[in-house]
Amino acid sequence: MKKYDLYLFDFDGTLLDTEPALAYVFKTGYEHFGIHFDEKDTLEFARMPLEQGYKRLGGDMSKFIAFCDYIHDVLDHHEALINNHLFPDTKEFFELLKKSGVRAGIVTSNKVSHVKEVLEAMGLPYDVFDIFIGNQECHRFKPLPDPILEALKRGNYKGDLSKVVYVGDGINDTLSANAAGVDAVLIDRVDAFPDSDKYVRLHSLTELFD
Repeated sequence: MKKYDLYLFDFDGTLLDTEPALAYVFKTGYEHFGIHFDEKDTLEFARMPLEQGYKRLGGDMSKFIAFCDYIHDVLDHHEALINNHLFPDTKEFFELLKKSGVRAGIVTSNKVSHVKEVLEAMGLPYDVFDIFIGNQECHRFKPLPDPILEALKRGNYKGDLSKVVYVGDGINDTLSANAAGVDAVLIDRVDAFPDSDKYVRLHSLTELFD
């Protein structure tokens, strides 16, 4: 696998299996606002901007800000936190990342404080990352390039973009990387996506260091 100077990662579904936690969050959040949410759609909704999902289910846009605030509160509920799980490759990946000494960051549509709280609760060192971009650091989301470009700016990265990679688990992640001019890696643990010249498809995070 090609070596990079800077590795940027999506969080939900990439570093951790957060689908069970997000199922609780979405169901609780949407139903608080009188909107039915089917838990089988969790993964699909996790891979799209929150506004897109809200509109899709017919949410009242005059209440969208309140909805976002409520969702962010529910993310930190005990029931949500205990439903985050490690992927089989997660611990080994963190060990490899720490040993490699490369620069790394997290670029997510989640809240950075929540990401750090989850990693700490799972016993994973978040100090292996020196760049964190979330929904409070950037207000335009994937598939736009803005979150990745903001990470490069805040990380004071001045190098060649061909030596930067963004690693995610959905097509919006690859589209964001493509638009930002950096390489894209799609982590596809269950063979859900086809091969493409727009991204490198891997089955495990540990393959990044092969």
